[in-house]
Amino acid sequence: MTLAIFAIVLTAYVAVAALLARRIKNKDDFYVMGEQGSTLLIVGTLAATFLSAVTLMGIAGISYSEGPLVIAALGSFGAWVGTLIAVVFIGRKLKALNCRTMMDFFDYRFNNKWVSVVALILMVIGLLGYGIIQLIGAGLVLAEIIDIPFPVIIVAFTLALLAFCSLSGMYGVVYTDTMMFFTMLAIAFVIAPMLIGDAGFEAMKGLGETLPGFWTVGGANDRPLGWSISQFLVWILFFACTPALVSRVFPAKNDFVILKVAVIGVFFAPAMQLLVFLAASAMQVIQPGIEPTDRAMIVGFMEHTNPTLAGIGLAGLMASIMSTASTLFVLTGFALARDLYEKLFDREVSERKGVVLGRISQAVVALVVCAVAISRPAGIYWISIYAGAIFAVAWLPTIVAAMHWRRMNANAALACMLVGSITFIVVGELERHGLVSLPLHIDNLQVAILLGTLALIAVGLKSQPSEYELKVFDDMRARRLSDTTIRDILARPDGARELVREYRQVWGIMVLFVIIAGALWGYLFSKLGT
Repeated sequence: MTLAIFAIVLTAYVAVAALLARRIKNKDDFYVMGEQGSTLLIVGTLAATFLSAVTLMGIAGISYSEGPLVIAALGSFGAWVGTLIAVVFIGRKLKALNCRTMMDFFDYRFNNKWVSVVALILMVIGLLGYGIIQLIGAGLVLAEIIDIPFPVIIVAFTLALLAFCSLSGMYGVVYTDTMMFFTMLAIAFVIAPMLIGDAGFEAMKGLGETLPGFWTVGGANDRPLGWSISQFLVWILFFACTPALVSRVFPAKNDFVILKVAVIGVFFAPAMQLLVFLAASAMQVIQPGIEPTDRAMIVGFMEHTNPTLAGIGLAGLMASIMSTASTLFVLTGFALARDLYEKLFDREVSERKGVVLGRISQAVVALVVCAVAISRPAGIYWISIYAGAIFAVAWLPTIVAAMHWRRMNANAALACMLVGSITFIVVGELERHGLVSLPLHIDNLQVAILLGTLALIAVGLKSQPSEYELKVFDDMRARRLSDTTIRDILARPDGARELVREYRQVWGIMVLFVIIAGALWGYLFSKLGT
């Protein structure tokens, strides 16, 4: 049953990508699906990207062993805030500037080769680190469950990902992500409530007696407050500027779609996470002693539901892997083709050649990812730890300053990215090897973002922006996506009426989901007595 579902799911994704390939007529189709993304599609791809294998395995394992509040109270809330910033503030501004990738913003804002090169290197390291380690971990679990050798699973995943990423570009990623989103909804709103119901709220509340601290922010392992604060910060700062989330805005039809996504998608992502974390905690009642704890939800799927739901759970796990890995493939491939080759070697590349280059770059990324994942090097684990934080300490201060500070210039951008990333890695390694000891409640993330930001400010004050940078800043501040959307809608027949209808829809959706969120959180909090 599970093997059949594994094959069917991969085949379905490839089939959808093959059908969508005929829509690719030019580079805009390949990179941003012709900016035709509807609310449903953008909600689907955003939520699917938000929920990675880390949610269903790593963080679920912490919820199982230490309690759900360790991550959910601060880390998950930070991710929610970061996603909102990524969609509403950063993504909308970059889309207003006609960015096709996040690297377009660095090129446009600074027009400096070294800024672009450093930003590109950091992006590739971050995406590779964040994506490959999930592929490795999830592949190991699946190899154990469905009795297929690990290399075979990795190759199967890679071929499937290569097919729907290279054939149809962003079309394939967005449509398959939306398919994956519905599978993940089944886990969060069908399987998770069943596991919680089997355990019972009273028994779950009682875990605080057998595992002291289970229902506290510190958890059963009594983690320090500084660790929790760091989790809160890293997920805000990482999610706010990660290309995986910001780029999901670029294919949207218009500003109204993005505003609806900001309400619907940003509701579903943490709601699904919370239910999964509670279900993982319920597994502590149903079957204590699961080792390694990363398998808690997998055991719940396979041993405590019927075969059909077990298959859906396995499909959801595969979806969480593939939605993250497809982001790795497509964004890293875009970086090689559009942000490296086209901008450095051939700015006049034709539409047809540009699409071909994009597909070739996907194949290159596929070979690298497959080889690294199969070899399972220990060093990749540490890269994965640094991945999210590198975006937080190097990219976010640079992007925010570039948007809002007139004195921001290429020298300040380089200082921030280099000081922030190097400080994070060096201080983290020194602390890990016992060579330095940071004060209580302080970690290398906080040190790195402080020093990176100070370097940005100091260099920005010492050096002057160029005439180009000043002109671009003024132009950028004057361009708003809402103005473009209003102008385009008013130009249509009966545009004024359509504009009013869109405004009412946004407000109606916002009120509806505030009520739904209040009801859901209120119900869970009252049942768990938190």
